[in-house]
Amino acid sequence: MIRRGSAGLVLVAVLALVVAARSEPAARTPAAAPLLWQGLLGAHQVSLFGTIHVPDPRVLALSPPVRVAFDRADRVVTEIPLDGAQQAELAAALVLPDGQRLRAIVGEAMFARLEARVRAALTPIAPEMAPLVAGMLDRLKPWAALSQLATLEYLPDLLAGRTPLDVKLYGEAVAAGKKVGGLETVAEQAGTFDAFSPEEQATLLDEALRDFEAPAGPTGKQLVEWYLEGNGDKLAAALSQGSRNDALARKFEAEVLVKRNHRMADRIDDLRRDAPGETLFVAVGALHLVGSDNLPQLLQARGYEISRVRP
Repeated sequence: MIRRGSAGLVLVAVLALVVAARSEPAARTPAAAPLLWQGLLGAHQVSLFGTIHVPDPRVLALSPPVRVAFDRADRVVTEIPLDGAQQAELAAALVLPDGQRLRAIVGEAMFARLEARVRAALTPIAPEMAPLVAGMLDRLKPWAALSQLATLEYLPDLLAGRTPLDVKLYGEAVAAGKKVGGLETVAEQAGTFDAFSPEEQATLLDEALRDFEAPAGPTGKQLVEWYLEGNGDKLAAALSQGSRNDALARKFEAEVLVKRNHRMADRIDDLRRDAPGETLFVAVGALHLVGSDNLPQLLQARGYEISRVRP
């Protein structure tokens, strides 16, 4: 089961205060077949671009069709607004209420596995951070701790000054003077994950840790390869592949993808009505554009002419 959310990177943010980021150019090897769709309804044009929330240099290198769609857009929207204030609000949403601790929710054994995994990733890069790991993790909600796991293999990229693709696009849009925004509020996105009980979140965290310890499905690196190939079918299938809890996998898909897809489609349609004739570039996680009840399908049902853009 894919459990890679778009939550803020708490450990990375703290680490950046300790290790000076190095600015390195990203390799220019863009995706061979980007997950890009074009939609048209009347004078309203929308580009739907599927992202993956990692700072892999190959992911950050935009293919020509994506660059053209981005450059011509009047407005760029991501899942949530990615300005500083919204990121601070998201960071606060990751933290447990006062008096609660992660180890009490997931148990000492699982917490020890989590701490060991994070400590192993941090120690080669910033050994001075290792003693702080337990304290940082203990304040996180289970789903927030889970979101950190997917970033660990990309710590060198983050420390090289690279940001996840969504953040990069949002920053470029601001620098270019484009209108920017989000399809959800921070509260809505965080609320999606808070809808899972502490026990369900602990189960998801356990599955993520097991995937690191003995992968039952595709690895994070494999998902990136499929993304670069533009293979939406394999990405969609990976959602449940290797899951050890089918009922929870179905709930994850329903709450984190399908329900939010409908909300995002409504918000895109709101933008069409509020700013007719405006060209819109939408950058959301790739899984929102593939699988059942995906965004291209939902917009097509609303009358949009939708087509996948091929290089």
